[in-house]
Amino acid sequence: MIRVARGATGFWWHGDDPLPQVDVGAFRAACHAVARSIRATVGEVTPAGVTPSFHTVLITAPGIRSTVLCHEVLSVVACAASPPQVGAPLTYFTAPPAWADAFELGGFRLLDVGELSTPLAAADTSELAEAELEQVRYWRPSTVGELMFNWWD
Repeated sequence: MIRVARGATGFWWHGDDPLPQVDVGAFRAACHAVARSIRATVGEVTPAGVTPSFHTVLITAPGIRSTVLCHEVLSVVACAASPPQVGAPLTYFTAPPAWADAFELGGFRLLDVGELSTPLAAADTSELAEAELEQVRYWRPSTVGELMFNWWD
């Protein structure tokens, strides 16, 4: 069973201590390290904000066009089939390419398609804070990926 970590939704109560944020500079540095390893170009990193709950970057090289998502709270990255559309649920995750292993050297864990497509009903959400569970009840994500990479406000 996949355990969904506290902070996966990006929400907390206003009275709670804010969740720690992933250093977008560390994500950017990891993207450049990955790009150097395959002679690719790193596009501009679109930072998370109020929405979405993730940073996004496009890495390109001849024959390569990969959208990489980095969660704003958890040090995890995922690959998507195409750049996300504002407000639309992310449902088209792809397996990380072999070169994406370099993200792990930067301190990020790669999420695979199986993990991201796990039905939320089959995941262990016991670590989520009450504020997060309230958002889950409201937005009703169907998979772990939809819960983690969201546009909720």
